[in-house]
Amino acid sequence: MIYKITIKGHVDNKWSDWFDDLQITHQKDGTSTLYGPLPDQAALHKILRKIRDLNLQLISVKQVNFDAQDETLENSEGVGDSD
Repeated sequence: MIYKITIKGHVDNKWSDWFDDLQITHQKDGTSTLYGPLPDQAALHKILRKIRDLNLQLISVKQVNFDAQDETLENSEGVGDSD
């Protein structure tokens, strides 16, 4: 399954490895999107625990169809941008 996880604030891209290589994208509204495939619910819960452990504010978790992939990053500032 492909997941789109939105959290408050801009997460540094160096955390991508720690978030199981999910793509980190900074949005114009001051949020970050973690995006990519996770093999199962256990992997999703592992990511959610990491978000909790870093004391990040979770905004949403969505399953995404492969067809919706392009619109996911539509409003991004770019993967390489960081605060």
